[in-house]
Amino acid sequence: MYPLSVDQPYPRNQWWVAAYASEVGRDLLARDILGEPVILYRSAAGEALALAGICPHRAFPLAKGCLVGDAVQCGYHGFQFGPDGACQNVPSQSGVPQNARLRRYPVAERGGLIWIWTGAAERADPANIPDVASIGLGRPDWAVEEHPIKTVDGRYTLLIENLLDLSHVTFIHDKTIPGGEKVAAIPVSVIETQTSLTVQRRGENLPLNPLIKMQFPEQTGPVHQHFDSEYLGPCMIRTGGAMYDAATGAELGIQNYIHIITPASPTRMHYMVMTARNFGIDQPHLGEIQIGMGSRIQPEDIDAIEAIERVLQSGATMPQEISARVDNGALKVRRRLEAQIRAEAA
Repeated sequence: MYPLSVDQPYPRNQWWVAAYASEVGRDLLARDILGEPVILYRSAAGEALALAGICPHRAFPLAKGCLVGDAVQCGYHGFQFGPDGACQNVPSQSGVPQNARLRRYPVAERGGLIWIWTGAAERADPANIPDVASIGLGRPDWAVEEHPIKTVDGRYTLLIENLLDLSHVTFIHDKTIPGGEKVAAIPVSVIETQTSLTVQRRGENLPLNPLIKMQFPEQTGPVHQHFDSEYLGPCMIRTGGAMYDAATGAELGIQNYIHIITPASPTRMHYMVMTARNFGIDQPHLGEIQIGMGSRIQPEDIDAIEAIERVLQSGATMPQEISARVDNGALKVRRRLEAQIRAEAA
């Protein structure tokens, strides 16, 4: 499935983000993940839980039910399923049908996010969740903002490739990202590790733009600025990076944009953004600025991705794909993702 050369659209032996931790409470939250309806809630003790979202009795959506203690009660005929997924009660009879249960998904809570494992439960290892603390999430010495979740009518791989080639900032975001007109011309390099791939851009001696001036009021001269795109897996990409005073080389601070990507189906996805910075922790207005910018920037990316998805589904004769040198990182990630999916099939 374009842009991959494998039939399976996504890996299942993978941690994905099901929700912001702040979304999950004592009400049932419905979310489609990899084509499967899932319900999320917290036990009375505060533990995050994820169960399959369709009642096995008559296929009623369980999100239309309610909690009875820590059990999920179907809103159609009252079947109750415990937090382990097992059917506990059928109101119309004394016993429960054999093998009546819901799938329970392994869940972990890290960095203000609820992570869900969509593969075989025995293979779920929270050690394979990206190191979100290293990019500012879940730390008291960083300020973090949650941007509203969006559901996008486009395959998740289109967003991955969008984020790995930030040269689009110069064009799609020419009116919304201060200083973005410089990005396309900055040379790139690709840094690979076993767990990540970073497309590095190092802007040198850039004019002070209005955003950086608001973030660092005492800065008067040009800056060096990192425009990284770090692939931490198909579930998460970090963009942004450090900013320095060009005259002295002193670090001003780090501003990370954490893009969280979860396929809802082969051609739809959930898109969450968190911004994290290690400066101005006691200045909430800086976070308000980020939320305001995000409300203008994110729709521009979504419009582009949904436009491409419509082309891909139109049945039109597609031209032979071409790539530029700047696409090297995205092409390497394609191969990583294909290898991950093939390894599952094997």
